[in-house]
Amino acid sequence: MMIPTLFNGTVSSSACSPTTIPYPALFGAEFLSLEANLVANYSRHIPSGFYINHGAVNVTDVSFCNVTVTYTHPGQNDNIEVQVWLPINTWNGRMQAIGGAGWQAGLHYAGLMGMIASVGEGYTVSTDDGLGSNTSPANWGLLSEGNPNLYLLQNLGSVSLNDAAAIGKSITKRFYGQAPKFS
Repeated sequence: MMIPTLFNGTVSSSACSPTTIPYPALFGAEFLSLEANLVANYSRHIPSGFYINHGAVNVTDVSFCNVTVTYTHPGQNDNIEVQVWLPINTWNGRMQAIGGAGWQAGLHYAGLMGMIASVGEGYTVSTDDGLGSNTSPANWGLLSEGNPNLYLLQNLGSVSLNDAAAIGKSITKRFYGQAPKFS
């Protein structure tokens, strides 16, 4: 379902509903859930160091739709969550992927701070997870002593990153009625 674009990249806040945002198509994935929640008039100071390649950012009264998609790759015993944040009034036509560093993927404090700053600057943003709340590879990287979890390593290194970009672009296009101009 296409949501008609209003002026200047603005959509109605009523478009932020799981009934108006269909599941994206992603080869090899089985979608488990899709949630859409409106976050209205959010403000926060993002200190320097939390938004890579930027200084401190003040986000003031930004409203956005937080679309959270959970999916799996059947047979791989994984459970990946992608969040796509879509500015309601200030979309700049671009998408930016945020999250991850070292052995961590997306949904941790620093990644979420970067997402807040990015959506405050008008970007649609996406992040991948794939590892739950386990931030140490000792907690998720081994199936048993000496046996690496190759599926989760593959998700961390490339698969969930590619999936997040594809999901983010698909949801952005469905939400605004046009694909991001840059991503």
